[in-house]
Amino acid sequence: MSAESRSNAAPWPVAPRPFYEEAFGSWLGRVATRYQISVGTLWELSVSEDMPVLGTAGWILFPTISRSALGRFATLARLDDGRLSHIQTPPAWLADRRCMPYCFRCLVLNDADVSAPRWKREWLDPTAEFCSVHHSPLETVPASVFRLSNHFDAALRAISRYREKCLFRTTGRLR
Repeated sequence: MSAESRSNAAPWPVAPRPFYEEAFGSWLGRVATRYQISVGTLWELSVSEDMPVLGTAGWILFPTISRSALGRFATLARLDDGRLSHIQTPPAWLADRRCMPYCFRCLVLNDADVSAPRWKREWLDPTAEFCSVHHSPLETVPASVFRLSNHFDAALRAISRYREKCLFRTTGRLR
C-alpha cells in the first residue's frame, strides 16, 4: 500500500490496542467484537485483498498476512506496523488442530486491562502445555469454537458454555 493511500485511509473511530503478548487473531476478534461484526466482514471492509484461508481453529490461529494488509490494519487502528507484525502467528505454528490450549485465569484476568480478555500468542505454540504465569497445565477448548464464532465475544461465551458442560460432566452439577 502506498504512503499516499495509507494517509487517505480513515481510521476506525475506536480500536482496541493489541496487548504485547496477544495473538493477532485475538486482536482482530476483539476489533470485530467492538463493531459487532464477524472477523470475515471486518477483513472485507478493511483490506482490499482476499482473506487468507483459515484452518480448523478459524480466526484465532490467523496466518501471517501481507505487509500491505498489515499496513492497512495499522493505519485503521492508528498503530505502528511493527506492533501488529510482532503479534502475528509464526508460520511454523499453523496447523489444523482439534483443540486449542489456554489458561482460563490468564484469559479472563488480563493484568494489562481487566475489562479486556485476550488470547495469548504463546498458547498458539503447538508445544504449549503449561501456563507461563500460573505454572499450571493449560485447559483446552475445541478449535471449532473459533471457527463457529463470529468474533471474540462470541468465542468467550462459547468457551464459558463448554467449561460449564465439562464441569457438569465431572461433578454432576453446575457451579
